Amino acid sequence: MFAKAELTRLQQQKELLVLQCDARRLLLAAEWRKLKSPERWLTEAGDLALRHPMWTALLTAASGALAVRTLRKPGLILGGIGQLGKVASLALSAWRLLGRR
Repeated sequence: MFAKAELTRLQQQKELLVLQCDARRLLLAAEWRKLKSPERWLTEAGDLALRHPMWTALLTAASGALAVRTLRKPGLILGGIGQLGKVASLALSAWRLLGRR
């Protein structure tokens, strides 16, 4: 008698675990769809720009200057990549300087 009651309890526990697994799988699939959506990425980028307006302005200006320089001399794309490294170094220095304040 005890074994039958124990088996019934274990079977019910198994069914509960299977239902929980299915529910979590559905939640994970929904989160994955939301994460893949371009709207979410645009919203995140907009929120990030609103939270850090100085960095946004700095990166925008640097990107614009690099783009203009590259378009003026189209053969210097590799030079533009070198310039990007210099801009990244400058941005890192500015980040450290602002981080100290």
